[in-house]
Amino acid sequence: MPPRPTPAVAEIMAALRLRFRFLNLHYEAAWTESWSHRRCLHNHTTLLEAAKCAMPRGPGWYVFAVEHGTPRELTETEEKIVSEFRFGPGTRFRDERGTPA
Repeated sequence: MPPRPTPAVAEIMAALRLRFRFLNLHYEAAWTESWSHRRCLHNHTTLLEAAKCAMPRGPGWYVFAVEHGTPRELTETEEKIVSEFRFGPGTRFRDERGTPA
C-alpha cells in the first residue's frame, strides 16, 4: 500500500488540479435512442463543439462534462451556453428549481 500523502502534498495536488482543471476537462454529446442512453465518446474541447455533435441526433440530446475521467453535470454557466446555442440568444434560462435565472 502506498504511503499516505502529507497534508502539504495533498494541498499542492489540490491546488494543481484546480489550476490546471482545463487540462483534465472535456465535453461529450449524449442522447436518448430507443429507450437507452447513448454518448458520442469524443473528447470535445468546447461546449459548442459537443452540442454541434449532438444536434443531428434528434431532440433528446444533451451535453455533459467529463472531469478527471468522471462524468458530471454542467454548471449553470455551462448549461446557459448550451441552452443559448440550442434555443437562441436571449433564451430564458431556468435553474434546477425551474425558476428563471
